[in-house]
Amino acid sequence: MTDELSQTAPVIKQKSRISPIWILPIIALIIGVGMFYQEWQDRGQMIEIAFENANGLEEKKTKVKFKNVNIGTLESIEFNEQGDGIIAKVIIDREMTRFLRSDSVFWVVRPRIGSDGVSGVSTLLSGAYISMEAGISDSISLNFVGLESPPVASPNDEGLRLSLISTGGKMLRVGNPILYRGFEVGAVQAIDFDIESRELSYDIFINAPYHNLITSNTFFWNVSGFGFTTGPQGVSVDFSSLETFISGGVEFDVPEDLGLGERVTESRSFKLYPNKTSVTEDRKYEYLEYVLLVEDSVAGLQVGTPVEYRGIRIGRVAKPYLGFHQTNQIDPEEERIPVVIHIEPRRLTEESSYSLDWFDKQFQHWIKTGLGANIESANYLTGAMKVTLDMSNEASGNIEYFGDYTIIPIGDSSFAGILEKTDRLLAKLNALDIESIIESTKQTMQSADRTLGAANDAILSTQSVIQSVNDTMIDAQEALKGISPDSTLYKELQLNLIQMQKTMDDLQPFIQRISEKPNLLIFSEQPQADEQPEGKAR
Repeated sequence: MTDELSQTAPVIKQKSRISPIWILPIIALIIGVGMFYQEWQDRGQMIEIAFENANGLEEKKTKVKFKNVNIGTLESIEFNEQGDGIIAKVIIDREMTRFLRSDSVFWVVRPRIGSDGVSGVSTLLSGAYISMEAGISDSISLNFVGLESPPVASPNDEGLRLSLISTGGKMLRVGNPILYRGFEVGAVQAIDFDIESRELSYDIFINAPYHNLITSNTFFWNVSGFGFTTGPQGVSVDFSSLETFISGGVEFDVPEDLGLGERVTESRSFKLYPNKTSVTEDRKYEYLEYVLLVEDSVAGLQVGTPVEYRGIRIGRVAKPYLGFHQTNQIDPEEERIPVVIHIEPRRLTEESSYSLDWFDKQFQHWIKTGLGANIESANYLTGAMKVTLDMSNEASGNIEYFGDYTIIPIGDSSFAGILEKTDRLLAKLNALDIESIIESTKQTMQSADRTLGAANDAILSTQSVIQSVNDTMIDAQEALKGISPDSTLYKELQLNLIQMQKTMDDLQPFIQRISEKPNLLIFSEQPQADEQPEGKAR
């Protein structure tokens, strides 16, 4: 019985916990994950770029290019939180994420006309696209602020980036050229206006190798193409080039009176002067401060008015008039107008051995020995004035002060000086004994009158002698006329001379015989025998 039961008992086997029916879903899941991963790989990296507007941009169509190679696509466009701009969400190919440096730049390439000509013409047919320029920073970023115009220079370009602080002149635009002696070596990259300091600054880029020209003594000035300025030297017209005439630009150089200085290798700020003339006129020098107390009008004086010594510029007017409050604090009784001037010795010499203290002592010596200042017209056409210094005063031997300022006296050639000189002259005339001078002058005039009378008599006598000589000359002239070749007297005299010559010729043999035999006049000469003819020889 037991054997029968053992033979008929069921056999129990352990089944697998995973049903074969789950194989297909697992395979499908693996395939899905692979496809998702592949999609994720193909999708790339999402970045955000902020622009002012979406002009020319289209979702799913606008491409992103780096060196003219497609590296991504514009996915979507949204407004920023303030609503004053847009956020372009762009998908960049995964392998290109290594170029997404924090200093990389993006801009929209579209047709545009700028100072450098026409650009983006190819987009008229293909449509606008977003261009990228890779940066050089070590950090990676996914958020960028797009540029509204193409960058002047990429972060990889070699050169020097500087900042210019403008003090006036024509406003520049991005892309305006940077010139060195007329040769283009860079461009303006960006413009910014600081509301607090109220200064306009320009970021510029100087291309290599021309960035080696920038030194500590380099000066920059605005060239608007056509400059028209008036000043003490008259009217100045400057025309740089047609390009700068249309759009403007910046030029730089080292002034002739300065050395080259040390080369600038790092970014720094420079002052941008309105024009080339202002580089010489307005640049900062070490100075000595003096004051003029002017009784006349100061009309025509302004900050920067030149101060000259015998035609050589040595300074400028710092304050055409000292404020009422300052004047009142120094001397409430002062009625003259204080004009503060700066004497800038470095305009005369760069020699370091002549210090400001040396020049100050020299000017004090000159003031003691008669240095004076005058306000004169520099240009009658524009009404500009200038301050001239010369040794026009009398030596005083002392120095006066107005507060902390050393006073340079107004010279005698000024209007006030002329009035003072006239007063001194009138005082001297008043001290003279006028009656004695008049009486002495009267006697002198009477003596001179008598002398003139005697001189008049002498002149009359001289005229009489001259008349007599004249009559004699007339008689002599008439006498000469009588013996002229055509006169009768001359002809008779000539005939007599001819007869006298003939008589002398006849007497010549007799005179010769008398000369040979003097006694011939007393004794008669013996007759000589006649000569006998001789016969012909046989």
